[in-house]
Amino acid sequence: MMRRIEVFALAWVAMAMSVAATAQTGALPVVKDAAIANAMTAAARALLQSVRGDPEFSERLRNFSMEDRLLLKLEDPQRQQWVYWPADRSGLSIALMHAKHRALLHELLFTLVSAKGYHKLLNIMQLENFLEATSNTGFPRGIEAYTVTLFGEPSDSAAWAWRFEGHHISLSITVQPGQGFTVTPTFLGADPAEVPFGPLAGERVMRVEEDLGRQLMTSLTDAQRQTATLKGDAAFNDKAGFKYAYDTPWDLHTSNIFKPRSDWDAWKKELAPDGLAFAALNGAQQATLLALLDEVFTTYRPEVADVYRKSLDLDALKFAWIGGLKKGEPHYYRVQGKDFVFEYDNAQGNGNHVHEVWRSRAGDFGEDLLRRHKATER
Repeated sequence: MMRRIEVFALAWVAMAMSVAATAQTGALPVVKDAAIANAMTAAARALLQSVRGDPEFSERLRNFSMEDRLLLKLEDPQRQQWVYWPADRSGLSIALMHAKHRALLHELLFTLVSAKGYHKLLNIMQLENFLEATSNTGFPRGIEAYTVTLFGEPSDSAAWAWRFEGHHISLSITVQPGQGFTVTPTFLGADPAEVPFGPLAGERVMRVEEDLGRQLMTSLTDAQRQTATLKGDAAFNDKAGFKYAYDTPWDLHTSNIFKPRSDWDAWKKELAPDGLAFAALNGAQQATLLALLDEVFTTYRPEVADVYRKSLDLDALKFAWIGGLKKGEPHYYRVQGKDFVFEYDNAQGNGNHVHEVWRSRAGDFGEDLLRRHKATER
């Protein structure tokens, strides 16, 4: 198994050699696959058309509009207000859809995510059934609470975006027709990280991210481990009123939970790359880290994953860890470069509740893509 991972890593590094030209321009990764972009646009347009026209009986009876919930303006502030905890959120919920709308939603998802990513999403959603039966926290639970939002009309000529979101899922896609699309921020989570009992006992939706992160950390020499290990985040936890073993962060630094809008982007300056450099890892360790990142990227179709894989500046990449090394102990790690940031946290629920997010300092919500488009129009 390790030999296969090492061969895979060599292919990764070879691909990364093509990054130099991109890095020199300062351009951030954009997926310029017209087939995927066109399929997304067509699927989103079909979903939108399905809620237009005469209102359904359920809309008249309950006095709401599916179209008004589904479609917001591209400039709507809700677009950057991503919410991965149980909460009321923008968009048209599955609960309010008919079967025909739900089918079209799944068609939209499958235009973008890989088969593995699609099943990961479904498994995360399925955990809501477990939480609905076992949780007494007062939060809304259930698969039907997931929503889809279109920001701007799905178009072949004007920028638009869409988001699929609910408890432990937030996918944010921005499309600039003719120039490509972006997929960050991408958030996934799992509660419980390992189902303790019942028909799904032993299921671990995010097992690869957890196991490879721990495998990498435990493979380090004492000197490497000392560099990779960060001090605990007591101050970060104190601000939110939480305390975990090893001062493992209670949640992700790059999230917006419990933060005023003015602080949502503070992490871009405050969260400097820290820890152990990619170049300081041996071949097997580099292979493990790259396999971990591949699990992140391949949530999406191969054409999308390849673009982001090639965009990584491996020389700038660092790995950092906080927390215990044994399974079940609260822990956190981060993989970070100049623009790329991946955070993984498993502190809540006594080390059995995972949050992870993939972000871009300048490219989230298509900011760099839309900025470049506006510049070409001048």
